[in-house]
Amino acid sequence: MKCGNASFIRRGPASGNLSPEARPELPDRLTDYLTGADIPFSNRDNIRQITLKFLVEEKGFLKEDLCADREITFELEGRPVSSLVDISVRLNNITVMVWKCASGSLVSRERQIIASARLLEDYVVPFAAVTNGKDAELLDAVSEKVTGSGFESIPTRQALWESLGNLFLKTPNAKKIINEQRILYTYDAICCPVNPGANASS
Repeated sequence: MKCGNASFIRRGPASGNLSPEARPELPDRLTDYLTGADIPFSNRDNIRQITLKFLVEEKGFLKEDLCADREITFELEGRPVSSLVDISVRLNNITVMVWKCASGSLVSRERQIIASARLLEDYVVPFAAVTNGKDAELLDAVSEKVTGSGFESIPTRQALWESLGNLFLKTPNAKKIINEQRILYTYDAICCPVNPGANASS
């Protein structure tokens, strides 16, 4: 999925704009919010489109700030592994936030998005978020702590932009990288493979 111009929460009340409209049947196709492309329906993409629209229309981000399906690649025990980050947010050439979009429990996805935040760049992406389209959690990717509950806890583009000068981009602990890789592999390759023919795909 093409990115715009990018180079490359405990439970709380959800925003009314983010809940999918009630309908008797799910659609066969979706329109990608970033590109306008027609894409097949999936729960993951349905939640992602809701989230992208929210980030642009409610939180002030530009489409160019947002990227879908950035890839994390590594080798684990001699096997090539590939994992996709559902949404990454980039300001001033710094990836400041990553998102996991998946149905079900938010808590069950916290460790997955933390691992992605620690492996995507050569620094720990400061903010991580998980959403099921109805609720969201904001996490500190360094401490692994939930710092906000509900969509209202997600910072605006302006707030993140103003914080850039004060961000400390922590270098991942080299000794722990293999552990993060194992965590991501476990989630992507065992728990929820999208492409059964791949070693690890989200």
